Amino acid sequence: MRCRNRSLAVCSVILTLTACGSSAPPPIPQTLVLPAEYSTRCPPVIRQANSSADAAAIALEGMYKQYGLCAGRLIDLIDYINNPVEKP
Repeated sequence: MRCRNRSLAVCSVILTLTACGSSAPPPIPQTLVLPAEYSTRCPPVIRQANSSADAAAIALEGMYKQYGLCAGRLIDLIDYINNPVEKP
């Protein structure tokens, strides 16, 4: 009885090992290389020159421009990641 169980265990191990050896390896995912324009950081925050209302308005206008630039970069980056197409 003992020999029969041992041979059955050895047979199952051999069949399992040969099945793993003949299976195809898993596919390797490709890494996405970002263009340099998408890996740049946004510029630092614009500070107010003094406490006047004109300086606040100028700083606010600069912040709106920076926000538009950084938001546009983010949208371009998301589009590139979703549809990686080489640009000419």
